[in-house]
Amino acid sequence: MATDTPKRAGSAWRSFRSYAKRHKVISTIVILVVVYGGYRAYAATTAPSTAPRYVTSTVATGTVVASLTETGQVSASQTLTLSPKASGEVVGVYVTPGQSVYAGQVVAQLDATDAEQSLRSAELSLQNAELSYKQTTATSTLALNLTVAQNNVTTAQIALQKAHDDAYASIASVYSDLNTVVTGLDSALHDSNVAGRANQENIDAYADLVSAHDDSIGIYKNSAETSYTAAYDAYQSGSTTYKATNSAISNDDLLALAKSTYATVETVADAVRDSHDFFDRVSSDYSLYNLGTSATLSGLLTSTNTYTTTVTTDLANVLSDQSSLVSAEQALAQAQNALELAEGGSNALTVQQAALSLQQAQDAVTNAQETLADYTVTAPFAGTIASVGVKKYDQAGSGTSVATLVTNQETAAVTVNEVDASKIKVGQKATLTFDALPNVSIAGTVASIDTAGTVSQGVVSYDVVIGFDTENASVLPGMSVTAAIETGSETGLVISSGAIKAAGNASYVEVFDPPLAGSQSPAGATSVVAPKRVPVTTGLTDGTNTVVESGLSAGAQVVTQTIAGTSAASSQPSAPSLFNRAGAGGGGAMRGGAAVFRAGG
Repeated sequence: MATDTPKRAGSAWRSFRSYAKRHKVISTIVILVVVYGGYRAYAATTAPSTAPRYVTSTVATGTVVASLTETGQVSASQTLTLSPKASGEVVGVYVTPGQSVYAGQVVAQLDATDAEQSLRSAELSLQNAELSYKQTTATSTLALNLTVAQNNVTTAQIALQKAHDDAYASIASVYSDLNTVVTGLDSALHDSNVAGRANQENIDAYADLVSAHDDSIGIYKNSAETSYTAAYDAYQSGSTTYKATNSAISNDDLLALAKSTYATVETVADAVRDSHDFFDRVSSDYSLYNLGTSATLSGLLTSTNTYTTTVTTDLANVLSDQSSLVSAEQALAQAQNALELAEGGSNALTVQQAALSLQQAQDAVTNAQETLADYTVTAPFAGTIASVGVKKYDQAGSGTSVATLVTNQETAAVTVNEVDASKIKVGQKATLTFDALPNVSIAGTVASIDTAGTVSQGVVSYDVVIGFDTENASVLPGMSVTAAIETGSETGLVISSGAIKAAGNASYVEVFDPPLAGSQSPAGATSVVAPKRVPVTTGLTDGTNTVVESGLSAGAQVVTQTIAGTSAASSQPSAPSLFNRAGAGGGGAMRGGAAVFRAGG
C-alpha cells in the first residue's frame, strides 16, 4: 500500500506537466496568482503592530497665572478724573481743592447700605458652606448625614402632599367662585331690571336706550354676549371635568387639571371684562348725553368690578398652585437623590459638590467685597486735588466727576475690548514694556478703568490707566507701551490644558492607573488597556496650563496626547507588483506579458 503512494504522486505530476504543456496560458496565470498571493500574505503577517500611543504627564502642585496683553501709550497728562464705579447718594466728601492726598486716600463715599447687607449675607452663606464641607468630608458625620437625608425625604413628602391638597382645595374654591361669577354675569346681562323695559333683557334694554346717541354700543353688546357664551361653555366643561375627580388624583393629573382650570378662569375673566366694558360704556353715555341716572346700572358696574377682583385672584391662585406643586415634586426628587448618596456614604461626587458650593460661596464674598469697594472713591496716586465736583447728598454715578487729581506719577493708558475689560480690576499688577526701550521693563498697577465704554464702528472699548510702580527717566510721554496685566492666579494641582476633554457641560481627563511605563517621552507608549475617564472640576487657566480643583490627586498620570495608530496594511509600503517591477514602467511590462500570452496561445 505504501508503494502505491509514490506511484500515484508520480502519475499525478506527469498528468499535470502534460496539462501544463497543452494549456500554457492558463497554467502561467495560476502560477502567478499563487506566487503573488503568498507574497501578500507574508507581507501582512510580518508587518509590525501600530496601536495608538499615549503621551502622559504627572499631576503636580503649581501656580497658574492668567494675564492679558494690551497695548497703548505712555500718558502725557498727569491729570485724572476720579469717578465712582457704583451709583448712589454722596454721604461724604473728604477733600478740598488744593489739598494734597496720598495714594489710597478716601476722596468721597457713596451710600453703601445695600452693598454692606449683601456682603453680610454672602459671609453667612460662606460660613454655612464651610460647615457643610466639613460635615461632608468628616467620616464621623456619615450616620448623621444619613439621618438628615431620611428626614429631608420625609419632610419633602409631607410638603408635596400638602401642596397637592392645597392645590386641589384651591381648584375647588375656584370653581365655586366661577359658579358665582358666571351666574352673576348671566343675571347682569339677561335679567330684566331696567325701569320701564320689563319685556327686555338688561343688555338689550341698555343698548337700545343709548343706541340713538352711540353707534358703537352694538360692538360692546356683541362682545359681552359672545364672551359670556364662551365663558358659560368653558365653565360647564371645566366643572364637569373637576367633578369627575377627587382629592386622591395623581400629581400629574392634578397639574393637568390646574392648567385647564387656569384656561377656564381666563375665559371667564374675558367675559367679565367685556361685560364691565359694556356697562361702563352705557354709564358714560348716560352722563355724556344727559340721559339721567340709573341705580340698576350702578349696581351692575359694582358687581362686575367685584367679579374682576375675584377672577384676578383666582388666576393668581391657580398659577401659584401649579408652581408650588412642581417645586414640591422637585424638592422631593432632590431629597431622594441626596438620600441615595447618603446611603452610599460620602462619595467623591458628594465631596466635589460640597467643594464647589464652598468655592461659589467664597467667590460670592469676594464679589460682594469688590462691589462694596465700588462705593468708595480713592486717589490711585499721590497728588493734589485740583477741583471737587460734588457735595454731600448729591447723586453720583459712573460718569460723575467727583474730583480732579493732579499727580507727578507716570502712567500708561491702554485701550481694551469689552471682553477683556470685564476681567480687569483696579489694583491688579502689570508688567510694562516699551517698543523704544527693549531693555526696560517696569512693574505697574491698574489705577482706573472707564465705567462707560466708547463705541466705534460697533466695537466697544474701555480706557485703562496703569500707574508706574517706579519712575524711569528714559520713559517719555507718547511712547508705545505693552502691558501684561495679571488677571488672576491660583495654586493647586496643575495639568496641561490639552489633557482636559469635554462631555456636554462636564470635563474629564484620561488617567493610567497603574502608570504606563515610557509614556512621558514625546513618542509616548502603547497600552493594551485603555485609560480610565475621570471627571474633574477645573479652575483658572492661562491657556497652556489649568488648575484642577477636584477629581485628581498629586502623582496621577494623565494623558496629554494620543497618537493614533494605522492599520498594518496601510502602514507598510505596498508589495512590489509582479506585473510592475519597474514602478513607472508598469504599463510596458503588462503589454510585454500580454504578447507572451498571445504567442503561447
